[in-house]
Amino acid sequence: MKRTNTRRGRELKHFVTDNRRLFPFVGLFVFGVACGVGAFLSARDHFDALAPLLQVQPVAGSVTDWLSAWGGRCFGGFGLLAVLYLLGLWACGAPFVLAVPLFYGMGLGLTEGYYYAMGQQGVLAVATVILPHGLLTAAVLVTAAAESLRLSTHLSRRLLPDGEEAEGLWSHFRLYSLRYLLFLTAAAVVGALDTLLRLLLGDILP
Repeated sequence: MKRTNTRRGRELKHFVTDNRRLFPFVGLFVFGVACGVGAFLSARDHFDALAPLLQVQPVAGSVTDWLSAWGGRCFGGFGLLAVLYLLGLWACGAPFVLAVPLFYGMGLGLTEGYYYAMGQQGVLAVATVILPHGLLTAAVLVTAAAESLRLSTHLSRRLLPDGEEAEGLWSHFRLYSLRYLLFLTAAAVVGALDTLLRLLLGDILP
């Protein structure tokens, strides 16, 4: 038993060490969600104008409607990934990278607050339709943000007087771009899953 606990402790320590860049972004995302929910529930009268933007619409059964819904859900994720990609190529982009998960978390929090205010049916809609897409998209954005921060700080170190030579920078850029292609693919898959959920569970949405 003692050996098992020791092994698990080492595994947990390695996990924390290997993924230490993700934790600040996860914390910012959760903080943003909490702020968004609290802001809507405490001052909902001021957010009535945002209702059309916060509503999640069910999807009809036609292929055209499905593709339109899928493109609409992917647009926001693609846009934030593009921002993160460009910030990673900027030596001074690291502070701004931190704002992306916070911004996304606040948007998701406002949507959750809008549905929580509707009562039991709204809570059910959040749990079955809104939250799965929000958490999966957040996972993609948090991973992409950590990658963007890594390259941005790497570039900023090269600008220092005693920084590294620019040799090998092209290989870093290629690997960075390849990873972002994977992030875009993941965001597209998440958008497809969300569209499928809205197609199957559209009756749950208030």
